[in-house]
Amino acid sequence: MQRKTPMKRTAFKRKPTSLNPHSGAAVLKGTTFKRKKRKKRTGHDKAMRDICASQPCYLRIPGVCCGDRRTTVPAHRNEGKGMGLKTPDELTVPACFTCHAEYDQGNKLTRDEKRGLFNAAYDRWAPYRDRLLGLEAEGND
Repeated sequence: MQRKTPMKRTAFKRKPTSLNPHSGAAVLKGTTFKRKKRKKRTGHDKAMRDICASQPCYLRIPGVCCGDRRTTVPAHRNEGKGMGLKTPDELTVPACFTCHAEYDQGNKLTRDEKRGLFNAAYDRWAPYRDRLLGLEAEGND
């Protein structure tokens, strides 16, 4: 059996539902999904990272440092971290882009030399950072 005229093409008809995410309270709130609040991770402190901006480079790797304050970022210590882990933001020093890249991925220095440079930089940076953040009074208890 064959049709003489082809069937008319129509769109699928949707069943009316009362759980439409684009109607009612969901539209008023501006979202269809409830977003979870970010967890406060231990050791993460935005103020410690932000204070590094526009500071001079404290790593000062000889033959590498460009000293450009516009490229200064917080460089985290390369010990005590792994997959999914990062050292606390308290253990950062301001480093220019070139020093940070050499410290993290470079091969000009040994691990012990990098450790010594970071420790010296941290010893210079920590008292100044604490003064900027007003933390020096807390440490004298």
